[in-house]
Amino acid sequence: MGLGKSIYNLTNLFTIFRWNNRPALLRFTEADNVYHSLLLTLVSIEYLNRKGQKFSITKNIKAKIYKELPKIILSDVSLDTKNRIVQKDNKIWDEVIEKSYNELKEQKIIDFFKSEYDKEFEKYANFIDLMVSLKEIEINSRIYPEYFNIPKEETEKKLRLIRLELPYINELESILSYVLKASTRMTTMYRWNKNHRNIKSSVSSHTFMVVSSSIIFYHLNNNSDEKLLEDIIIASILHDFPESFTGDVITPTKKKVKGLENIISSIEEEMIEEWFKNDNDTAIIFNTFKNHMINPFDDEYGKYVRSSDIFNAMLECAIEISSGNSQTIFREAFFNMKKELKKYDFDFLYDLIDEIEKITFFN
Repeated sequence: MGLGKSIYNLTNLFTIFRWNNRPALLRFTEADNVYHSLLLTLVSIEYLNRKGQKFSITKNIKAKIYKELPKIILSDVSLDTKNRIVQKDNKIWDEVIEKSYNELKEQKIIDFFKSEYDKEFEKYANFIDLMVSLKEIEINSRIYPEYFNIPKEETEKKLRLIRLELPYINELESILSYVLKASTRMTTMYRWNKNHRNIKSSVSSHTFMVVSSSIIFYHLNNNSDEKLLEDIIIASILHDFPESFTGDVITPTKKKVKGLENIISSIEEEMIEEWFKNDNDTAIIFNTFKNHMINPFDDEYGKYVRSSDIFNAMLECAIEISSGNSQTIFREAFFNMKKELKKYDFDFLYDLIDEIEKITFFN
């Protein structure tokens, strides 16, 4: 199995819905869930490093993605079911995970992300995962309390226990809640919105794929500049975050009239500034990343983020075509993006594009 197929398989996380044994108003996919955790991880590390810690953005972002990779094989196993498995045999779940990682080795993608959390950050990572889960639960508990009140109480209890062990958590949690309130909008925005989709992808799930692919692109280009990789990761995570406020304005619309794209960029910046005004602590954190967020395709890191963005739009077209979607827009967009990608000075892209094309049209 080639690397292109491995990246293609990562889109399986678009179709794994969380809490799928309960009725729900809003369903997060696994890809949505991971994106929100990645965003909050980035914010947390910046906050904690300002307090004197020395946590690595690159190491901890990779560790989060690595932790989620077995779900490509396992699908989603609910926390309650997983805990009951562990209670019956405390070693068997570890064996399941180990076997999943062994299977993933055949998919080549695993080596790009193999990493462990910084030891002192892991509790914060667990806290973040619970915060994101609680957000999903809270939204759905308003309509279906009989299905979500118990997991809501259990998750809140776990958060209270972890909270006791974490320095600076009160101020940090306030910042993370403010950010998550905005980023959740990205889960309710679907890409290619005016077209029928067989396999929908939200802005947040797309962004998860862009983060993952941009890390792979960095390594395929044989880079050894760790600061560059950190910039790539930050810009990838934040490149669509302004759409939390503007909505998803598609590229053809932006380019419809000369000057419109610049106006939309200035509107994004205005809306971000307005968002900052309501929470000074969040503003301090995000001002560090402002250029990565407003101009994610600038500088050296920008070509990795932009090529990954286009590549994943092409992937979205590929999965629509492969699933039997006959709308011509997806074929036309596939080949337009293929042409656009070949403008980048990345030799590795040719093999990836060829493999995706074979999967899409000749399988």
